[in-house]
Amino acid sequence: MKKLLVFSMLLFFATVIHAQAQISAGVYRLSSATFASIGTDPDSKIFGEARISAGGRVGVEGTFGYNFVQSSDVNFYSGFHLGTEGDRDGFYLGVPLGVLVKPFTAKNFGFLMEASPIFPNERGTYFRAGIGLKYTFR
Repeated sequence: MKKLLVFSMLLFFATVIHAQAQISAGVYRLSSATFASIGTDPDSKIFGEARISAGGRVGVEGTFGYNFVQSSDVNFYSGFHLGTEGDRDGFYLGVPLGVLVKPFTAKNFGFLMEASPIFPNERGTYFRAGIGLKYTFR
């Protein structure tokens, strides 16, 4: 539990320092859990996000992404996740592929679709995918 607290605090402070006054918040329903997130501007070329999973186990995850395609309506990104599943020791690594679609005239609100293989942890390798909502405070 102490490792989880230290990891989450470091991730939170790294995200706040990198945010530069543009913060995003989101809620995602992925196949493994429901996540609440806070992160940097998703329209930047490189962005970061801290996620907390809820459900059967509470966990913390850091997601760092790179936007390969950026437009006012759509961002396509990839990167990596590093996280822990709460009561279990050890970390997992994931490689997300995601699309953020911003269909409204105000580009602060978007729909997120993400898929990610999760590499070895205590549960083994698995694949997760899902959808979510993201809002950027500008």
